[in-house]
Amino acid sequence: MRPLLIGMFCTSLSCLAATEHSQLAIDIKGTSLAELMNLNITSLSRKSEPLDKAPAAVYVLTNDEIKRMGVTHIAEALRYVPGVEVVRQEANKWAISIRGFNGRSANKLLVMIDGRSIYSPFFSGVLWEEKDVVLEDVERIEVIRGPGGTTWGANAVNGVINIITKDSKDTQGGFVTLGAGLEERSLTQARYGWRIDGQTTARVYGKFTERDDGGSVRGSASASPSVIGALEDDGARMRQTGFRLDRQSLEQGHLTLQGDLYQGDLGPHYHGLGSAGQEHDGGNLKLDWSYSPTAERTHELQLYYDDTTLEIEGLIDKRHLWSFDYQMLQRWANHEVVGGIGYRRGSDNIDISPLVPAELLPEQRNEELKSAFIQDDIAFLEDRLHLILGTKYERNDYSNEEWQPSVRTSYSFDEALVWAAWSRAVRTPSRLEHDLAFAGRPLGDQLKPERANVYELGWRQQWREQWHLDIASYWAEYEDLFTSERPTFANQMQGDVKGIETSLSYQARSNWLLRLNYSHAEMDLSVSPGSQAGATSDTVEGSMPHDMLQLISLWDINPRWQLNTYLRYVDALPGQDVPSYWAGDISLLWRPLQKTRVQLVGRHLGHSERFQWGTGVTAVEPDLALYLTQEF
Repeated sequence: MRPLLIGMFCTSLSCLAATEHSQLAIDIKGTSLAELMNLNITSLSRKSEPLDKAPAAVYVLTNDEIKRMGVTHIAEALRYVPGVEVVRQEANKWAISIRGFNGRSANKLLVMIDGRSIYSPFFSGVLWEEKDVVLEDVERIEVIRGPGGTTWGANAVNGVINIITKDSKDTQGGFVTLGAGLEERSLTQARYGWRIDGQTTARVYGKFTERDDGGSVRGSASASPSVIGALEDDGARMRQTGFRLDRQSLEQGHLTLQGDLYQGDLGPHYHGLGSAGQEHDGGNLKLDWSYSPTAERTHELQLYYDDTTLEIEGLIDKRHLWSFDYQMLQRWANHEVVGGIGYRRGSDNIDISPLVPAELLPEQRNEELKSAFIQDDIAFLEDRLHLILGTKYERNDYSNEEWQPSVRTSYSFDEALVWAAWSRAVRTPSRLEHDLAFAGRPLGDQLKPERANVYELGWRQQWREQWHLDIASYWAEYEDLFTSERPTFANQMQGDVKGIETSLSYQARSNWLLRLNYSHAEMDLSVSPGSQAGATSDTVEGSMPHDMLQLISLWDINPRWQLNTYLRYVDALPGQDVPSYWAGDISLLWRPLQKTRVQLVGRHLGHSERFQWGTGVTAVEPDLALYLTQEF
């Protein structure tokens, strides 16, 4: 299979040679190195700054690159970001992390959609199967590898992912996409945008997906027949609709109102307790306002409300969340200061079946989170040298007060940037960890926050607008990591993770971009003497791949045809009994008319089926899908 994959990736090279002297070359819109380096990002420092000057390990997936991939879910798009570990545990469930500690409940990664956190306070992770967007309307996905606690707060320990959607003025008109495949059985999505008046635009959308079951079940001798039966029927359906309205004026600033409603189910459809499967539904409403009275000052305000319900066998979690954030950017002399305050309040009602031996005490809880942050970017030597100092203060209901400071510095050469950083990040206990009890005895009421001190060093270099190299190295020291001590929860694990992440891009021609991403990591953990941890340090270490590699070729054959190929290598996971593997994706896009797109996509090619995680999961199968998009 490996020669087949390499041959598939090299197809674009041989085809290019055949048309080397043709006049069909066009620029790769939104993906060329020149355009990528001119991008501004906002997720690192909560202010707009050039990507090529950002003093951190930053990677951006543009709208153009997402379209080229032919992916229909956020999780699949993240497979080609260096340092991001993406595991498909079942046909429709993902585990995603950055720099280790992956799993279904990966909890050291903050994920946002337009600045709205989508992690679950119940277990401090992300249920990727219930979080979706119309990727056609995503402007970019910003991935910050490394701590983001100074600006975003607790749980942004190893990274931040921010999915940023387009302003409605940039999505005027409409489109409809219909698709079907071997595994993704059905995709239907539509969006329409219009102008209300000279200052106001809007759009509405709808999306429906249906995915097939996974491959064979990877069980164990201890796995119950009911669990295995559930996994054999792990297909999924997801329905989502929403809107966005933007109003822009010099006098009132930029106002955005947007919201979504969704409903989905995995496995056998059911109502109530007692049947294997999962149902999730919810909605959100978000208001953003930004105003710049002068060129030196900007005010930003964000309000949002989330309402979610999750039903799985033995548990129903109903949750309401309100959030308020205000920040101000002030420039003077050689200083650029960003500061703000935040308040979040959540309430839940968690019903656990009497058949389950555990309980949550209390069953209902109101949570509050109060925060404030400040960061000063000081420029020296005619803007070549920067020193960035900042910290965030939070007060929560589980660990009381937390401080998360950081120091960053960078120096710019003519076509290069060198940067270094030290950051302190924390992950506070989740509702599940803190309040789970057996026979009325709390297991985690004495838990402490997990803490990390992270040191980073990076280099970014560009040559003649053809080559671009981005290297980031890191050393993270962790203490007070969570352990299940049988029968209590404690903080009996500690250790460090060291690694390096590289991305090398080459603009071979105006219509052809090549990229090589590589990451290497070493994890060394230990448990305290006398610990009875259920998950050993060897298991956690063995669940992180030492090496990951991605080879990407983006090629515009001519104005009507694109061929994009992706090849990836993931090292073995001995802690999950998963061997190393190669896999490939390919996307062939044809525009028979200016507003018509036909796309043939192959995913997870190179094997009949493959397990990406340990026991109790289903195998990932190759998929072939066809999509038709009509714009109007």
